Amino acid sequence: MKFYIEEIRYCGPDGRTDKYIDFDRLEITTKPTRTNMTGEVCPYGWLGTYGDVARYAHGVYDSLAAADYAIQNLLGDEYRLDNEPSEFPGVLAVYRFGRLPPMSDETLGIWLQDVDVPSDDAALRRQAKDLASELEDMGVTASVKRIRECLESLRDDARAELED
Repeated sequence: MKFYIEEIRYCGPDGRTDKYIDFDRLEITTKPTRTNMTGEVCPYGWLGTYGDVARYAHGVYDSLAAADYAIQNLLGDEYRLDNEPSEFPGVLAVYRFGRLPPMSDETLGIWLQDVDVPSDDAALRRQAKDLASELEDMGVTASVKRIRECLESLRDDARAELED
């Protein structure tokens, strides 16, 4: 039996929404990776894009252990095994990008609604770093840059309300 690694990535406009924030993955499957147009077996490279989802093949392996090792080489330490069973037959394992699941923009915005946003930039940057650490302690992640952008947006909205 052969084992194949397929990467599945969302490439559409809604990448940071709840539906797609943790969509990207690598799968180990027993079914050969095939192009989406001709259906021919393609062990390496781009398989095609359909419906804002791009697929890529990352090799053929003689054992599940070899495929697992290849995943580790592709992702380093920044991945996690998805414990949810795949809806597709032949998929043996699903790996998600990142050590922790990411928080969507909508959820991040809701979470930040109760935060007191500092008015000066230096304090805002410090607060963004602190909040990123707090999220990691909660078992999710959002980059300091994304948190800072959300805080800046909240601050700008509050200033605009005061001016009106």
